[in-house]
Amino acid sequence: MATYTADQAQFGIQPKTNRVGLTAVTSFWSVVGSISATTTVLMVKVPAGATPVLIQVANTNNGDSAILVGDGNNTSRYRAGATLSSGQGIVLCNLPAIAYTYSVEDTIDILISTASATTLGGGLFLTVIFTMDIRDPSLM
Repeated sequence: MATYTADQAQFGIQPKTNRVGLTAVTSFWSVVGSISATTTVLMVKVPAGATPVLIQVANTNNGDSAILVGDGNNTSRYRAGATLSSGQGIVLCNLPAIAYTYSVEDTIDILISTASATTLGGGLFLTVIFTMDIRDPSLM
């Protein structure tokens, strides 16, 4: 089980955001070699007080992969069992009926649950649009 960190989830990176309005962050992870099952990629860091309103995943690699999209507390919070086909466009994630607001900083992750033997090269992309809770999360 390998864990990788994409460009927008690296240590010291924090999405630039205002306390009001929407913030969009797109992250990219380049697939080196092949993707194997149980690979986790930390894609986008989300700050405390963030509430995702749209999450989408895309890929440019060859082969098929079944994925889960979630975070450090729930690996399938936003999508379970989606299939990324060779060079597929976009997979939209399901947001909970009751909006989920992060009380502490976390990352939105992609977990590869299965991968074909031909899943080579290319990359994974994840875009998240979130709002910020105007309340100070440290007071909650």
